[in-house]
Amino acid sequence: MQVPKTIVDQHVHSGYSPDSEEPLRNIVAHAVKLGKPAVVTTDHFDYDCKFFKKDILIDMDSYEREVAELRQTHDIEIRKGIEVGYRQDYHEAINHYLERYSFDLVLLSAHNNGVVDYSEEAFVNQPMDRILTEYFSHVCEAVERMDNYDVVAHLDYVARYTKTMVGVPDYERCRSILYDLFKTIIRKEKVLELNTTGLFRQGWIHPHAYLIEMYLDLGGKRFSLGSDAHRVGSIEQGFGQALDLLKSYGIHEVVQFRNRVPQLVLI
Repeated sequence: MQVPKTIVDQHVHSGYSPDSEEPLRNIVAHAVKLGKPAVVTTDHFDYDCKFFKKDILIDMDSYEREVAELRQTHDIEIRKGIEVGYRQDYHEAINHYLERYSFDLVLLSAHNNGVVDYSEEAFVNQPMDRILTEYFSHVCEAVERMDNYDVVAHLDYVARYTKTMVGVPDYERCRSILYDLFKTIIRKEKVLELNTTGLFRQGWIHPHAYLIEMYLDLGGKRFSLGSDAHRVGSIEQGFGQALDLLKSYGIHEVVQFRNRVPQLVLI
């Protein structure tokens, strides 16, 4: 289906992330061209990032200065977001950082276990049971221990990198962990992201249909849309399929954030 102009992509990376070279001004100009009411970027924030072997901290002084300048020259609401990579050993430092700045949207992710990144061969070469149990246990811990977040991003992120395709039987073996994870998300009134980059990696939107249906069966109904774009050409990629998927489950609205306040947008 066609993507309504009111839908805002809530997972976008700019040049303030180390894995993107897309200038923030290009992302804003693209949103203006599409006739969007708002635009948001959610750049990476990971202490002790195992993929880049260093802390990944947004240059907030430069970022906020550029946002202020773009607000003067573009007729669009520019919202400030961040993608937090959770680690238990940095729990207090993460919260302290988030308290220092004002954001419209905070995504919560799990990218590494303190030893290796979940994309590295040292992790994904393990048996599937061990991979998924460790990964989902980490995510479960993140959603339980953290409070200062809005959206749980790309829930089955690790499925992008496993050597064999993750299937329903693999998820079923993690059912007890997933049950606790979803119950926590629902209890805390957090939002589950539909991350469309999975369509172009393993062939399904994150999270897998098995996980979406489990979330719905437990009473969850709050969804956010994100492309995980790292360049302008990927923004909203796969959103038509994501909207069709939500409607097939009887969901007719998504959640978007402004000043950390959830807003329901009809699809």
